[in-house]
Amino acid sequence: MNGAAKGKFSPPGHGNVYAKANEVIVKITGADTNQTFEVVEENCKPGFQSRAHYHIKAYETFYVFDGSADFRVGDDLFHGEKGACIHIPPGAVHQVTSPGGVRMLMIYSPAGTDGMFAAMHKLTQEQIMDADLTGKIALEHDTVMVEQSTGGRGKGTILG
Repeated sequence: MNGAAKGKFSPPGHGNVYAKANEVIVKITGADTNQTFEVVEENCKPGFQSRAHYHIKAYETFYVFDGSADFRVGDDLFHGEKGACIHIPPGAVHQVTSPGGVRMLMIYSPAGTDGMFAAMHKLTQEQIMDADLTGKIALEHDTVMVEQSTGGRGKGTILG
């Protein structure tokens, strides 16, 4: 047992908070877990749609707390309501859409998205709409943006 090892408490609304269209709160960072994983809460407004993307190395797991969302994972479509859990392996293209809004917890392993959320948070609205710029930032953090198959770019998310 390591006497220097300590736990971390992150109360409601606390963590690394990044708010643009949605509120993103990184509750447990990669620095807290030796980059093994990170825990992120996202509160998405009605009409939310992420840009289709995949992670090169990271597994991503969603847990829906409130509201609902449709999770397109490859050719599959899952409707996630309160209590649903959706797991996405590296390389699987996915997109989240929520007409009515959703509050969800996301776990990434290994860690890496905190830096992306921080970088995106610093962008102006004009810069956020620049798909080349946001795609480059995302790629620096294990995330590859892909072309949307329906409805164009995502909306209501710090990822564009």
